[in-house]
Amino acid sequence: MGRTVLVIDTDPQANATLGLGVYPDSLQRHIYQYYIKHCLDTPEKVLLSDYIIKTVSGIDLVPSHLDLVGAEAVLYKNPDRYHILKKGVDQVRNRYDHILIDTPPFLGQLLINGMIAADNSVMVFSSDIFALSGYDHVNQIISDINEILGIKIKIGMAILNRWDIHLAKTETFWDKVQQMFGGMPEARTDTLQEIRTQLEKRVSVEIPDVVIISEGKEVSHSLKQGIPLITLAPEDPALPGFSKAASIIDSWKSGR
Repeated sequence: MGRTVLVIDTDPQANATLGLGVYPDSLQRHIYQYYIKHCLDTPEKVLLSDYIIKTVSGIDLVPSHLDLVGAEAVLYKNPDRYHILKKGVDQVRNRYDHILIDTPPFLGQLLINGMIAADNSVMVFSSDIFALSGYDHVNQIISDINEILGIKIKIGMAILNRWDIHLAKTETFWDKVQQMFGGMPEARTDTLQEIRTQLEKRVSVEIPDVVIISEGKEVSHSLKQGIPLITLAPEDPALPGFSKAASIIDSWKSGR
């Protein structure tokens, strides 16, 4: 599309960083330091631009690191902790067509910072039995942010990832324990298919755009090599879904 893009990785797992061909342990600067410097007793002026690096894909990146795991507790020292990332994003907003923020999958300060800094949020659902409860938890966070901080979070798109993989009846830990001790697992009415159906119905009503991403064959190779999927495997079955998601995000820039 020829757009200028910045990716800000705020997930300690650093998957976005690795997916862009950057190894966190090779870096001297990353997002952890940006957050920590905002929590010093004598805070210095911190610019997000100081942490931006170039990647081979042409996408700019603020990388993450495993050290970010320790940032949650430190952030409580800053009474303005919820807006730390937004301040940095506002500094560089005009340099890019799109700024993408990758947040952790768990609820906490980093997730809240990412949602407040974003104009639109994207919810990604994996194909598992926890998708529906995860949706409820995030909605509760959004409600709390609105009630406590007076900030309305906009969910612009839902991505149903790997939504066409084989549907099989899942076996829980307790099912296995019962079998080990000679008991029979209880019949489960909430199958994965039923959960998917419930989630699809809800997101289609509550979220403007819903994109289904098919199971990709080369996605993992694309991430490992730091090469865009459209370059590495333009015929990959996951690509149409990713392309649709990209078009939707691009439409936000024009204020569709």
